Amino acid sequence: MQLLNTNVAKTTEGTLTVEFHGEGNEMISVRMASDAAGDESAAILRAKEMMVQITSFGVDDLSPSVPGEGVSIYDTLAGELDDRTEVV
Repeated sequence: MQLLNTNVAKTTEGTLTVEFHGEGNEMISVRMASDAAGDESAAILRAKEMMVQITSFGVDDLSPSVPGEGVSIYDTLAGELDDRTEVV
């Protein structure tokens, strides 16, 4: 995703949301406690840190939050990964 714009907004009392907007209406939204970040720059940095932390999880950690609802991210990625796996 090519980043075009970043917005920081208080969403409810005690939380704020950092939105990363990309081309083609792509968006990543990170919600956090407002006390976790001081000013807008700190909130953006914290949101980036949170995204890095979540990407460090293995594929096995990606599953639907509600069992039985839709196709899990794991199942989607597993199909893509299986196609790229090389047997040696």
